[in-house]
Amino acid sequence: MRLSTGAWVSIIFSTIFMLALIVISAKVWSYMPEGGMSAHGWAALALGVLLSIIIGGGLSAILIISRRRGYDEAAHYTWGQLDTGTDDDENAR
Repeated sequence: MRLSTGAWVSIIFSTIFMLALIVISAKVWSYMPEGGMSAHGWAALALGVLLSIIIGGGLSAILIISRRRGYDEAAHYTWGQLDTGTDDDENAR
């Protein structure tokens, strides 16, 4: 799979923008009074962010894999049957 030039530009711009936000946030945080954190605090923050990204990415991957393999079709079929039950009631009157 080869990415287009526009995709590479988007990836590079997004990476630079994200790094700039991290640097600016760290500087603003350090200028705040009583804003200093110990090394344990930074480690806990980094671990929390990392685990959140991993869990979010894993759940997104499960959602995409489930949809591509057709596991959602049974739920759509069942919901369609339940939804058509209201039309039968109207025809019975």
